[in-house]
Amino acid sequence: MSAYALDIQIGDEGLRTISRAKMSVALLEHQRDLDYQIVALMTPATNHLQISWTDAHLVYSSAYAVEAYTVLRINSQSTALSGRTFDFDGSALKQHGTSGLPGAVQFTNSSRNMITAGLARTFKVNGSEAAPTILSAVPVLPNGLGTLQFGMEIMLTLLSGTRVGMVIPSQAIPGYSTTTRLPQSAHQIAAQPPLVLNFSAGSATQTVHFDTANNVFVTGSLSLTGAISQ
Repeated sequence: MSAYALDIQIGDEGLRTISRAKMSVALLEHQRDLDYQIVALMTPATNHLQISWTDAHLVYSSAYAVEAYTVLRINSQSTALSGRTFDFDGSALKQHGTSGLPGAVQFTNSSRNMITAGLARTFKVNGSEAAPTILSAVPVLPNGLGTLQFGMEIMLTLLSGTRVGMVIPSQAIPGYSTTTRLPQSAHQIAAQPPLVLNFSAGSATQTVHFDTANNVFVTGSLSLTGAISQ
């Protein structure tokens, strides 16, 4: 099993900036070309954050629809094994067979209702393990089939007005351009331009810091000169 770690460094000036904006450090698994992203992790900003995980995934089903600003919740889950097929029968999620697709699982819905399916994983923040969190979500019709691809790209950003598990329109994140119009909503979301990081066996541990000149995360370590108080 492969292990991954993201070391985040934020200087004192950066902490003051983030605090004034009432924002939190957030991780999302990068969903390329999709109209929605899922908030996988949110944590208060501190001088040093280490977020770690493994390549172990869960496949889940949820009765909650993939709609903007909905907070998804896991109703049934199972260990996701590459190349396997899983089925939701209306009450439980069970391994159903093999698909032969590397780096992915397939999901069938034999229930009478449309459901949401996706992948989830467990993160640790400074060594403390969080509950399994949703990474991706797709609607699956009755008798339908969905393919869930394991992702290696993580988006790191600052968010406010969101919660873990929330479906947010990609348009709400700076730098995204989609053909779908942002839905009308009372939700007020603020986001900084994300840093997209690709994790693989060759880059399993990465270090980033908060750049106060541009108020974004960038790769590399923070300068040691007066950046963090002792």
